[in-house]
Amino acid sequence: MFQFQHIGHLYMLAVIPLLVVLFIAAIYWRRRKLQKLGDEKLISAQIQGYIPGRNTFRFILLSIALFTIIIGWANLRVGDKMEKTERKGIDVIVALDVSKSMLATDIQPDRLTRAKQLIMRLTDKMHNDRIALIVFAGRSYLQVPLTVDYSAVKMMLQNVSPDMVPAQGTVIADAIDMAMQTFTTNERKYKSLIIITDGEDHDDKAIEKTREAADEGIVVQTVGIGSPQGTTLYDPETKSVKLDENGSPVISKLNEDELRSIATAGHGTYNLLQNTDEVSDKLVSSLESMEQKNLGSVSYSDFTSYFQYFLLAGFIALIIEWLLPGKKKKPKTIPLAKQATMFLLFILLGNIVYGQTNKYILQGNKMYEQQKYKEAADDYTKALAKDPNNTSGLFNLGNSLYQQKQYDASRKVMTQTATLSKDKTGKAAANYNIGNTYMSQQKWDDAVNAYKQTLRNNPQDADAKYNLSYAEEMLKKQQQQDKDKQKQDKQNKDQQKQDKKDQKKDQKDKDKDKQDKDQDKSQDKKDDKDQQPQGEPSKLSKQQADQLLDALQQQEKKLQDKMKKEKGTPVKMQKDW
Repeated sequence: MFQFQHIGHLYMLAVIPLLVVLFIAAIYWRRRKLQKLGDEKLISAQIQGYIPGRNTFRFILLSIALFTIIIGWANLRVGDKMEKTERKGIDVIVALDVSKSMLATDIQPDRLTRAKQLIMRLTDKMHNDRIALIVFAGRSYLQVPLTVDYSAVKMMLQNVSPDMVPAQGTVIADAIDMAMQTFTTNERKYKSLIIITDGEDHDDKAIEKTREAADEGIVVQTVGIGSPQGTTLYDPETKSVKLDENGSPVISKLNEDELRSIATAGHGTYNLLQNTDEVSDKLVSSLESMEQKNLGSVSYSDFTSYFQYFLLAGFIALIIEWLLPGKKKKPKTIPLAKQATMFLLFILLGNIVYGQTNKYILQGNKMYEQQKYKEAADDYTKALAKDPNNTSGLFNLGNSLYQQKQYDASRKVMTQTATLSKDKTGKAAANYNIGNTYMSQQKWDDAVNAYKQTLRNNPQDADAKYNLSYAEEMLKKQQQQDKDKQKQDKQNKDQQKQDKKDQKKDQKDKDKDKQDKDQDKSQDKKDDKDQQPQGEPSKLSKQQADQLLDALQQQEKKLQDKMKKEKGTPVKMQKDW
């Protein structure tokens, strides 16, 4: 099967019809000028070096050369071996809790931000699966329908916030019902629902809806986000801690029991979100273990390129055009055709090297798609051995090393890629991956600088903006932890000094107490001799005690009646988190 590797280059062919129109217009313009002077053929014969049809033939040769060069540039190739590869995948819906309780900061920077980061990592590791996004709180809304455009999901995540859902709460049953409506109804398998929530409210219908979903072949996975101990919530209206109807601080806690029950009823697994990469790996592994539907496609694994033949044809056409007889006097400067010939020869040699290099890059890309990152890195290294400054090979090699968690080596290659890239898009992509290596090593300061460099080259990069904000938050937290540690160390030193002072003081006090006790003993002996026996205190009669008790009871009753009159009816607050 014939195909063009760079089919976009074929748009350059549109230049040829335009040149034809201009050439015809030039011929008519020349004829009109000659006709004004006299007989066209007679005047043309008087022009020195004039050869009838020479200009037309030269134009045809140049057009052929341009046509073949463009075809060669697009690299016409043929698949030598047709290989049928079965693309398999499932439909995945992510239901994200956006209630105000997701703004709790018991995990940094807050629950909702960490949930977004998890979805980002999950989409990075998915390949053939379709994905959809549902946001829910008191109600559920479908934000992204089932699609293979993972970038659309990432873009929508940037705008996700509690303000998207006016009704607050955590109604998981409604999210499950929305997912059941979104999935294809004619299949009873190949479907998975991932619920990311703190599960704070006890939803009585959630288990029942989960069982209905399981009956339709939907595997329900749950991800708990938060801590069982919980934390207080910030109230933006009062700019302080949110209070309940009793005036006590609201404590938002992770309801793990509820989420485990939902996962069990949905034949799925429950994961507590602590390490984002670890949980995303578990989810992807769980999805890959499910039965997947066949999305079979045909691909051509080995290709033979024919760009050399087209470039050679163009080269010959330019040579012929250059050798055509012209005026008697030879021009002192090198003709444009000869310059083009030299340039074409340079392109031809360069493309031969490119063709060999590109073969290894294509093999590496195939290995990378199969997640064979070590083999892919080997192919990219072979490509770079023939062309060390190939930015595509460098970039792909850096990605392969990153997937093998060789972050230092990946960063070194990406730095070289950013240096060699001539366009801002390439520099931005390389710096973005440099930032990712720093993020993986929790070097927040360096990650911030890398993402800022990315945005200088590509200000519209939404992923870089998101990662930059996250890295800045983690950097602030790290700096605060360092300050707290320094403060704690100082307090410990001060405490040690104070303890030493207290020990010395305690020793002095003990010595003084001992002296005082000795003096008291001698004084007590003296006082015992002089002390006289005393009588017992007088007691109340039974009648007087009863009268005193009655008076106290009557006074207590009046006080309680007064408090009941003053106390109003309690007002019950509506839950809004």
